[in-house]
Amino acid sequence: MMRKNNHGFTLFETLLTLLLTVMILLTFSFAMNTSNKINGGTKSQDFFKWQQAMDALSYESMRLKFVSQSGNVTKLYNESTNKEYLLYLKDGVLKLTGDESGYQPLLDDVSFFNALYDKEEYTLKIRSKFHGRDYYSELVLPIRKGE
Repeated sequence: MMRKNNHGFTLFETLLTLLLTVMILLTFSFAMNTSNKINGGTKSQDFFKWQQAMDALSYESMRLKFVSQSGNVTKLYNESTNKEYLLYLKDGVLKLTGDESGYQPLLDDVSFFNALYDKEEYTLKIRSKFHGRDYYSELVLPIRKGE
């Protein structure tokens, strides 16, 4: 007596497996595409926030001048308003404080901040890291007379 050997897949089983594989790959592809769009949007939003912060420091009406640095605190001065400002990082927020008790938050969720003034180039070189991305800018600021 001979037994029939049916160990292969039928055409229906093969097509069903192929269909399931295609559906899984399409779902994965859609998820990756959505993730990349979200990440790209966050990156452009972060760059925009960085540009806003640097624009606030170099805004024409501010006319900030460099006064001094102590550690990671940079002292700036506005001659037209006769006010001093401090630029520093505290509790993950890059702040610009004035003579009054308040402050202007320039960036939040900042994990690193460093500002270094180059007296030869009259340039404040700012490095920062927020939301896991590194940013760098150079702002031309004259030195306050008498400092």
